[in-house]
Amino acid sequence: INTHKPVWNKNVWTDFGGKPGGGSGWGSRGPGSFPIWAITQCPLVYGDLLIVASQAPEAGVVAYDKITGDVKWKTPNLGNESYASPSVVKIDGKDNVVMVISSTNPIGNRGLPQTLGNVVGIEPLTGKILWEYDKWHCHISVPSAVDAGENKVLIAGGYELGATMIKVEKKADGSYGTTELYKTVEFGAHTQPPILHNGYFYAQYGTNSRRDGMVCMSMDGKIMWKTKRDPDFNKGSMILIDGLILATDGRKSLYLIEPDPSEFKPLASAELLGEGGTESEGIARRVGGATQNWGPMALSDGKLLIRDQRQIKCVKVGK
Repeated sequence: INTHKPVWNKNVWTDFGGKPGGGSGWGSRGPGSFPIWAITQCPLVYGDLLIVASQAPEAGVVAYDKITGDVKWKTPNLGNESYASPSVVKIDGKDNVVMVISSTNPIGNRGLPQTLGNVVGIEPLTGKILWEYDKWHCHISVPSAVDAGENKVLIAGGYELGATMIKVEKKADGSYGTTELYKTVEFGAHTQPPILHNGYFYAQYGTNSRRDGMVCMSMDGKIMWKTKRDPDFNKGSMILIDGLILATDGRKSLYLIEPDPSEFKPLASAELLGEGGTESEGIARRVGGATQNWGPMALSDGKLLIRDQRQIKCVKVGK
């Protein structure tokens, strides 16, 4: 903190067999190619560990000592690429690190076998793989898994592919298996994980071809309401604080929302960001448009960090 010099640094890609120089772009790609959208996750700090998804040929998820940078454990490669961050889910009262792995991208990875994705539960102190769900269908997974309570895990995706609820249960031999409880294409999330509050999920289901806005879903998969385009929430960020939701709409505005399964209840809103994305190029600009604030927000001590493609702001929020 005092010197602003790095204490340690690691290359999570080339240190584990990844090819130097990044990927080969779109189309025909082979095993070991750099992920199309790069390694774009949020690392998970768990006790003395810093956990990231390397996705390199020789490592799927890697845990480093957060002070020294020493590798404490690594899993084998877990399959296809992913942009989801590792998250923590309680299974039988114990923490599991959960990683969501995409199905094969049929456009960007035409040269690879087309396989379904995986959702993997990992023992956080050892890296042991405890359980796996191998029927996840979303070729660009970004939201992390959500702990739905009672050994249930919600996985949500974009691209009109929706969400899946699974349950993890101990088998007679002491190992763990998974059961798919339901799938739905009426609820999903393109960039951020859904929020769970009082038994209901809230997410922004705006994708390349679908504009359902903010959507509320019950624990058993029933859709309670959708805002559609009024207002139009499209790939923005959301956080739950003091029982209220702070949400950007993916473009310019910030909303304060009371989570309520009976109806959408906005309490306040403000336009905080202007035209963004002016420096975007290529497919990023074509997909995201000229106004784009897809990045996660952060709140600390009443100060909210919010950004788009050209600026970052710190805003005081509260009474």
